[in-house]
Amino acid sequence: MKEKEIIVDILTVANAISRAGKELLNDVLEKYNISFVEYYMLRHLEKNPGETQYNLLKYTMLTKSRANQIVSKLEKMEYLVKKTEMVGSLLKKPLYLTETGKKIVADGVEEIYENTIKNLSEEEKFKYELYRSKMVEILMNMRLTLGTMTPEYLQEK
Repeated sequence: MKEKEIIVDILTVANAISRAGKELLNDVLEKYNISFVEYYMLRHLEKNPGETQYNLLKYTMLTKSRANQIVSKLEKMEYLVKKTEMVGSLLKKPLYLTETGKKIVADGVEEIYENTIKNLSEEEKFKYELYRSKMVEILMNMRLTLGTMTPEYLQEK
């Protein structure tokens, strides 16, 4: 395989994994009446409690309008709550998951785990960790080029 074709293959595999993940989450998404993007936002908030809507824009690559719509919907559904805090002279409105929001994320994680990682051998899990680290590195480089941020929890491992 030519080196230049590798990136196309990586993006193709990443896209296929994303579509498969959406399919695995389908029951959870339907049960709670949310979209994959809304689930992704809940998952991000689960890993980053107290995140502001402004910071969400940097991580999700959503428009301000779309992020506001999603936050409003999830707030009305009582999956997240927006608190008001004074930080010095600034008024901040950090976002936190409700217990139901945390359950949605946990249900999604469990669904994906049951159909993926759980079925891997120890050797496959080790290889996955190596591959994942390299993919996060590539993602971080791509996001730097695009001017967006990679969530810290992806960088942790």
